[in-house]
Amino acid sequence: MEMFIKKEIGKNVYTFVAEGKNLHQMVMESQKLSFGNVKKCGCCGKDNLVLNARVAEGFEYTEVKCLDCKASLVFGVPKKEKDTVYLRKNENKEYDWKAYNPESTAPAEA
Repeated sequence: MEMFIKKEIGKNVYTFVAEGKNLHQMVMESQKLSFGNVKKCGCCGKDNLVLNARVAEGFEYTEVKCLDCKASLVFGVPKKEKDTVYLRKNENKEYDWKAYNPESTAPAEA
């Protein structure tokens, strides 16, 4: 069985596929994409967002990136469940957007 899951990131719609032998397994797989739509940048408020993946200093990052201000929102991955992803939040339970810093040792690149 397959389930198609659509997630809106800015103006873009990404389609993901969850597969399972039965309904229960398919739904369990779909829940590994445990994040909602992200319609605008948390720094500049624009909707020019994309999914981005990069490697910096040996670490793999998947993130939502703003193509206007270059801010990023990184996906978190639990240590025990490497296939589950969520968008990182700060102590106020808001998405933890990071403004682009050209002085950073690992700048986000598209």
